Amino acid sequence: MGRRRHRQLVIGSDRFRWWVGHRHVPTSDTDFTAGHSCQEVLAFTREGSPGVIRIVFDSGPGRVVGGGGWGAHEGGVSRVDGGYLNLHRPASVRGLIEAALADGRRFGRATQVDGWRYFDAVAASVPPARAPHHQADSTAKKNAVRSPEPGDEERSDTGAGPRS
Repeated sequence: MGRRRHRQLVIGSDRFRWWVGHRHVPTSDTDFTAGHSCQEVLAFTREGSPGVIRIVFDSGPGRVVGGGGWGAHEGGVSRVDGGYLNLHRPASVRGLIEAALADGRRFGRATQVDGWRYFDAVAASVPPARAPHHQADSTAKKNAVRSPEPGDEERSDTGAGPRS
């Protein structure tokens, strides 16, 4: 198994390390034919503080999490009636961290919180991702440099050297 990839995000004077994961939780609910429920988890720590805060998005009626149906991907959470967050986007992570801290979540020990309580506010505040380029335009735009989106201040901290 490989090493977990931590990413860094600086908010004000605080530096956070964060990662995203997908997990399965056994359920006795007969509506789930696989016998488990899917969860997407955003976990983060603050540099210099003990403990981790996990923001958990459970699958369920009207809720789609990574691997939970057509168009779902690891790190993607959405509601059938609207709204979408990509937990791999620094802008989404920043919104969720700020919401959790404003809600009184503190470091010091491991804490888990239901991510759906923050979903609507954060999804409404995060700018939409750019639309993918059309196949015909891909050759012309192949060497174009991507401009950063608001909230995309992020650095990789894998210890494996620069990303390519």
